[in-house]
Parts: sequence; structure tokens; C-alpha cells
Amino acid sequence: MQGEVALDARLVGDLAAVDAQASTAAQLVRQATGGDLDAFEELIRCLQRRVYGFAYQHLRDSYEAHDLAQEIFVKLYRNLGRYDSTRPFEPWFWKLAANTTINYRRKRIPMPAELSDESAGETQNAQHDPALLQALAQLDAAYRLPILLHYYADLSLEQVGHSLDLSVAAVKSRLHRARAQLRNALAEMDE
Repeated sequence: MQGEVALDARLVGDLAAVDAQASTAAQLVRQATGGDLDAFEELIRCLQRRVYGFAYQHLRDSYEAHDLAQEIFVKLYRNLGRYDSTRPFEPWFWKLAANTTINYRRKRIPMPAELSDESAGETQNAQHDPALLQALAQLDAAYRLPILLHYYADLSLEQVGHSLDLSVAAVKSRLHRARAQLRNALAEMDE
């Protein structure tokens, strides 16, 4: 019983932290929309690590990921006036980030398939298995984006759905199919 109470208290604390973070982001967005550059800088600081991680998962190159993250924040600054403050900020922002990423990849000059020594070192130091990164890179964007938004950007299924203009059922379906494709790709790599 006491363990359940401790677990419940920790869960309530985690939920309170998420609510506080969301309200802080909403307040920063409101101030930044009003022209407060300090609020916009603080908003960038709050999102910077997740945006870089999102960009790195798409491009698997630290320099390109920094460029993409910067481009995402420039797009955020330019489009902040279009944000509807009656709706949650994060799904809107991650949709903007996903669209910017798609456009960036379209105009990006293709890199050679083999990794340079520097890139190989970065992959070894990454938190994720190189085989998983390769399997993720091979996924179609329709399946990769829900995986990255849900598992790497920590968005709920509802937020992923809002970001990609999909129903929750469609998000679940794409996540299921993406996980199956990842399992198959990783199994093939092990053989």
C-alpha cells in the first residue's frame, strides 16, 4: 500500500511538472508573440535539446542537425504570429518542425552512403544503436515522423495526431506499422 502511495505521489509530481512546463511554454509564447525577444530566447532554450535531437534523428549528422534546428527556430520566429493561442503550442510547433524537416531534406544535397571517420565516431557515441538509426533512416517519412515525434520528442498520441493532421487511430496504426518495419529491418541486419 505504501509503495502504491509513493508511486502515485511520484506520478502526480511528474504530471505537475508537465503541466508547469506546458504553462511556462504557453506564457513564453504569449510574450514572444507580443514582441518580447527575451521570452523568445527562453522558449528556444526550453526546446533546443529536443529540436536538435529531432533533427539529428532525421539527418544523422551533427552539423546538418544544427543547421536544421536553426532553420526550425527561424521558421518559428517568422510564423509565431500565425499561432492560435487557443490551441496547444507543442503540436503546432512540432508540425512546423516536421514540415521544415521535410522541406530541408528535399533541398538537401545527398551525402555519400559511407560515413566519414568523424561521423562514425559520433554514431558510436550516440545513445542509440547504429543499426536502429539506420533502420529509422530507411523508414518512409509517413512512419518515421510519428516514431520521432512520439518517442524522441515525447509527444502524446493526441499531440502527434494534431501535429501531422491525423486521427489518434491513424497515429497508432502508423506507429504499429513503423515498429513492425523496424523489427523486420533489425532482424534482417542481424542475419
